[in-house]
Amino acid sequence: MRLKNDTNNFAASFNITPPYQMMVIHSSKLIYPREVYQRRVHRSQVELIATDFNEYIANEPKVSFRNGRYYVVDGQHTIEGRILRNGGKDLPILCKVYTGLTMEQEALFFAEQNGHSAPLTAGIKLRAKVVGGDAPSKAFLAATNRVGLAFNYDSLQLSDYRISCVGTALKLYNQMGEKIYCESLRLIVAAWDGKPDSFRASVLRGVMHFVELYHGEFSEERLVRALGSVHPMEIYRVGRDNPAKLPGWKKYVFPIYMAYNGKGRKDALPMKF
Repeated sequence: MRLKNDTNNFAASFNITPPYQMMVIHSSKLIYPREVYQRRVHRSQVELIATDFNEYIANEPKVSFRNGRYYVVDGQHTIEGRILRNGGKDLPILCKVYTGLTMEQEALFFAEQNGHSAPLTAGIKLRAKVVGGDAPSKAFLAATNRVGLAFNYDSLQLSDYRISCVGTALKLYNQMGEKIYCESLRLIVAAWDGKPDSFRASVLRGVMHFVELYHGEFSEERLVRALGSVHPMEIYRVGRDNPAKLPGWKKYVFPIYMAYNGKGRKDALPMKF
């Protein structure tokens, strides 16, 4: 027996009005706004989707029709997977098309996608929320910029004056507050001149928790001098080996604490962790 396609009548009977229209759009007309908020396509993910493609469970890409163009909000890996399965040639694709969205609304829409096949990184999600005008995200970015730093949104590659572990930085910002966050970053920059290894997650955790624990008790000049005498990778290595058997973030504070106190007892800080 052939099923009757009466979806529209069924929806109307329950007064359901979806915020999109189902439309077939040629893939050559679909635009990925990567320079604004969209992430880059990962070839390995595309190949995985193409290899295991199942029409029964594939989701329709979400597309925003704005200024006469079709912008892909979610589903670019699925689109590229379909193209790969089609021999690398563009083809018609069934899409969910939304109208009336601004670019900022698109960015927020994108940031909230759950994306089972390709989850968003913390950096990509932050960039989208900033574009979308999300106030807490903009405040976090502004605080980071004020100390002369930026983020690597779409890469874990370490580089000068850029933080790649965006998720860790955001968690610390929310946990410590803007004052401790900015003060700690300023000290990190002063100690290591913005070198890439100084923005590893282990270093951020160690320095920020140290600053929070001993706020108002330590000498900034002494801390900068102590940090500068230790390579940032040493903080990571000591934390990894964890000779003091400390849990969580405490294992990263330990080498900073030891470097600050040094061998002398004068003005030594007590161990609070």
